[in-house]
Amino acid sequence: MVGYRALDVPHTLHRGLPSSRLTFIVAMDDGVEAAATMDALPAVHPAPIILGGLHTSASYVRQRPAQAGVQIAMHPLAARAVFGIPAAELPVTEFDGTSYLGTAARDLHGRMTEVTDWRTAFRLVADHLIGRYDGDHVDRLRPELLRAWHLFERTGGRAPVGAVARAVGLSTRHLGTLFAREVGRSPKQVAGLMRFERAQAAIAEQVRLRGSADLAGVAAAGGFSDQAHLSREFGRYVGLSPTVWIAEELRNIQDGGHRGAGEWTHD
Repeated sequence: MVGYRALDVPHTLHRGLPSSRLTFIVAMDDGVEAAATMDALPAVHPAPIILGGLHTSASYVRQRPAQAGVQIAMHPLAARAVFGIPAAELPVTEFDGTSYLGTAARDLHGRMTEVTDWRTAFRLVADHLIGRYDGDHVDRLRPELLRAWHLFERTGGRAPVGAVARAVGLSTRHLGTLFAREVGRSPKQVAGLMRFERAQAAIAEQVRLRGSADLAGVAAAGGFSDQAHLSREFGRYVGLSPTVWIAEELRNIQDGGHRGAGEWTHD
């Protein structure tokens, strides 16, 4: 759970990167303007609640001064328990979550626009999510799916799909069916997202701390064959090379806007 407040950013474009987590944002202003493509962005209206499934390409967000909100990186296998539907049914090209979450979410947004401190903002969002939680949905998740996700996550997406399927006692095809039904992506796609996410976070951390990134070292540590392989994957997920992405997102990186998922915090 991360709180953000843009104090003096210029009007600019920001790329929301793919990840192995669902995107859930509660705005503390009129909302977030986000679209799946740059061409669609001009027609988008601010959304007070952003909710998105596992997208495999960058989204586009219009940045404005004084934007503020709380963003949660939510585990896709929690979607049924929190939202009442699997992550596979969440949108990946439209991000306005109010139609999925109903009156309670709109009321949450109304309260958030009146908040003046992060502690209260985090508490309101946490209480809302806890209030939505239905543990019966967790019990319906196949244990093989949970175990497979853990194996992919533990290895940063580097575990071969066939090996994971054997480890959980399923055929590769059956494992693929479970993933598609629950999260809307194949095991290979999820593993790729995890591998990209870890590499992107490592690049951002190096840039934030040192002002530059050792792309060859990140590639080697992340299971990519070489730096060129990392660059190709970056291009597939972001539409930019790592060096161009760093140049365009440098300010967001320096401000901590591309940190990996961790403890509750705020910037």
